[in-house]
Amino acid sequence: MNKHTSSLALSLFAACAFAFVAVAEEPAPPPSDPVDPVPRDRDYSWMPKAEWEKLHSEFSAIAAKGEAKLVFHGDSLLGSARWSEAWKKEFGQYAPAIFGMGGDRTQNLLWRLENGEIGTLKPKVVVLLIGTNNIFTTPRDVEDTARGIVACAKKLNAAYPEAKILVLGVFPRDEDPASAIRPKIKRINELVAAVADGKSIFFRDIGAAFLDPDGRLSREISPDQLHLKEEGLRRWAEAIAPFVHENMK
Repeated sequence: MNKHTSSLALSLFAACAFAFVAVAEEPAPPPSDPVDPVPRDRDYSWMPKAEWEKLHSEFSAIAAKGEAKLVFHGDSLLGSARWSEAWKKEFGQYAPAIFGMGGDRTQNLLWRLENGEIGTLKPKVVVLLIGTNNIFTTPRDVEDTARGIVACAKKLNAAYPEAKILVLGVFPRDEDPASAIRPKIKRINELVAAVADGKSIFFRDIGAAFLDPDGRLSREISPDQLHLKEEGLRRWAEAIAPFVHENMK
């Protein structure tokens, strides 16, 4: 691991670690349209705006090299996958670019894509996971979150016309299956599924892979009821591996 990669890994690790304990304590971000690209506009206790800008610059530098053929775009759920042994075992052979930024909403990802994180990349496979941070941030959060995810998927399809784009549904949150957020996530995923054309854009809702038979999201899988521990990351890798391997040939 070179000095640049080591610095990036340490920065991402710190951001994800603090996000585990701080996510429930942070106030909601200022409202903005989920399809209107905007950069991070505030400091969080677990990631100052300056750190977000630094990571964006480092992601952009990786994109500018244009080497990765497997690319992941999204939020902190992807950031934690960078250190997963299961992910290294499953996808390490492809030397993937993992652009996961803690706390990002769809509008933040759109801005990042328009400002360097596409670069000269010409991937075979692109995986998108974004949207969980949009929930509860607007009056029509279900429809708005879905619009934002679809906008990200279409942006990626336009940027990478030869790639297969795998859009993942928002992952389940909260331990209790009766939680108010569960039906929101279900409806968001139903709306987003329509973006799939079966040719360039594909959709998968793999949320069931993280749940117990009774629908509970155990703390062995997700300690903070949002981010995933290694077992959850293993299940994630296992769920998308057939698609990735088939289309990386």
